[in-house]
Amino acid sequence: MTATVVQGFRRYEFTSTVTNFLSTLAKEMNTYPYEDVNWKVTYYPKDPYSQPKAYNSQNQPYSNPLGAVTLENINDASLFFTLSLNLSVSYGWTTFGYQLRCGLNRPTVGEEPYPDVSLAIGEESNIPFHTSSNNVTLNITYKWTVFPLKEAIFIFGEAITNIGNAYPFRLYMGNVTSYEKEDPAIKNDFVGIFSHAPIGNDTNWANNNLYSVGRGVVRTSRNNKKYELYNFCTSAQATSPGSGNRYFVSPWYVFQPKEGVRGEFQQMRSAVFKDANQHPDGSMIDLDGKRYHVFHVTDQQQPTSYKYWVDISGQTRYIQPYFFDSNTLLGDGQRAILFELPTEGSK
Repeated sequence: MTATVVQGFRRYEFTSTVTNFLSTLAKEMNTYPYEDVNWKVTYYPKDPYSQPKAYNSQNQPYSNPLGAVTLENINDASLFFTLSLNLSVSYGWTTFGYQLRCGLNRPTVGEEPYPDVSLAIGEESNIPFHTSSNNVTLNITYKWTVFPLKEAIFIFGEAITNIGNAYPFRLYMGNVTSYEKEDPAIKNDFVGIFSHAPIGNDTNWANNNLYSVGRGVVRTSRNNKKYELYNFCTSAQATSPGSGNRYFVSPWYVFQPKEGVRGEFQQMRSAVFKDANQHPDGSMIDLDGKRYHVFHVTDQQQPTSYKYWVDISGQTRYIQPYFFDSNTLLGDGQRAILFELPTEGSK
């Protein structure tokens, strides 16, 4: 385990296979003296909702549960997430790969974690780890970097094995900062889960070329619709010159085609440095009165073929994994994510 602690900001780094990811995540964030100050992570090894199903009979379990975690914000009860590890299974018990099913609401007392997002809008919201190449399930080893922020968690995974089939893993879970004054009735519900796996076949999104844009689900839209789909993107693909303190720093904008841009991710920015040596990974940088932790991003190449996965209904979901504007940088340079650090004047 590697844990970086600076000014109340924490960064966890570890390596694990997909099947050990959730249990290792909980262990790393709960190990003294590095217990996280913002998030409580609980592992449920026998969560029944993570039990793999056969798609020819979705009520029929086919093997033991694969486990789940809950991520509970210590300071804000409205921030609660569930991740359940699952397998999709075809006729004849042929497996098609590991996926995460997600939840945004607390279960009632005594219940196991509940992946309500998947159940509410369908298995198209699942987050796959790898392509469904030749019907093989790959227990890929990833290098994980986890950033538990005050009101969000960002998880970054780069494959170490099976790189030709592995998706570069990206997952943001947390509050979304609204650009407009909020209706008090929905103020605390602009909370979402946004991953590298765009949802490709929803009828509301069919004409939007959404195979090449990031997407996720929010608990309540700004128009008060439950489990609404939202896009997200940055505008940081060009290299900053870095001279005269000029840097092109971009938020992750969150938008919905029917609503327009409505907000952005919490405490995260994207940039491309011309000279990365000036700002090494793990360093701090001051920009526009704010201080940031610098995380260098090595853009893992996308799988070369079989860019789809199979859900537990047996349906093929074609995707182009996506988190940044593209893996290609204009003018070379080093892509970085900037995480806002607390300052003396921040709350």
